[in-house]
Amino acid sequence: MNLRANSKAVKLSIVIPAYNEGPNIRRLFDRILDVVKKMDVSFEIVFIDDGSTDNTHDEIQRLPVSGFILKSVKFRRNFGKSIALSVGFEKADGEIIITMDADLQDDPDEIPNFMAKIDEGWDVVSGWKKIRNDPLEKRLASKVFNGVVSFVSGLKLHDFNCGFKAYRQSAVRHLQIYGGNHRFIPVIVNSLGFSVCEIPVKHFKRKYEKSKYGLSRYSHGMFDFFTIIFLMFFQRRPLHFLGRVAFLPLLSGTLLWCYVIVMKYAYGETGDRPALAAGIFLIGIAFQVFFFGLIAELITHFRFSSNFKSSDYSRCDEERSG
Repeated sequence: MNLRANSKAVKLSIVIPAYNEGPNIRRLFDRILDVVKKMDVSFEIVFIDDGSTDNTHDEIQRLPVSGFILKSVKFRRNFGKSIALSVGFEKADGEIIITMDADLQDDPDEIPNFMAKIDEGWDVVSGWKKIRNDPLEKRLASKVFNGVVSFVSGLKLHDFNCGFKAYRQSAVRHLQIYGGNHRFIPVIVNSLGFSVCEIPVKHFKRKYEKSKYGLSRYSHGMFDFFTIIFLMFFQRRPLHFLGRVAFLPLLSGTLLWCYVIVMKYAYGETGDRPALAAGIFLIGIAFQVFFFGLIAELITHFRFSSNFKSSDYSRCDEERSG
């Protein structure tokens, strides 16, 4: 990590994950300075080089610093955007944290609009690329993705995966993201009780380099979505999930046994009917899944009891005396 300048209290942290964005670093840096220096706030810029193989890290090291803090972290290899953001949140000291991509598609002129929305009382403000300058297939896939996530999560946003966002420090302090979970940050923080809104933002065409995401991101995103849904609704009550999973084989096995009993009374014998063996097998599977759920509940109970912190759940914690 490279830390330059003073260590005074920071109002704004701008976190920028970058992967092979060498030609964009200085242009983005200059545009951010033009905007933020007019706002009269203490700020820092945090670059996370996600294992770039070009000159991204060298370009970051060449950036001039005067009157603010510049932090940079270089990963040994490419770990993905979720890990890059997690490290960026860890290094950011600002009361307000803004994340943006390094590809020059996000407009730094939107930073004051994010700050104003946070000042209204929101905990997280997500960007909405209302007019999106991306290929058609990318726009269509994004529209389907956002519609499904909005419907299932109940959080009505148009653009969950926009990298341009603003957060209060308190909203990211306990945020743990990995894999591809950065796509679902609004859903995660909303499930923790933080308020989330969105604002339209400008979106530019990519000028330099190419997009780092291929078709595989869609399949990965689907699996990550199921993970987030499980963590949202069943993280602290796994038996509720596994109990539902166990219900189908239990019901099927019971119906098969009922069939066998009816056939016995109708024809006087069960013989070696496959339904009897299948019913025993399915009911056995159901009981195994159910007991796995009980074990998971015990693990969750002891883990929750030992790690419980009221600050993870409460908006404020007051003590008064008369």
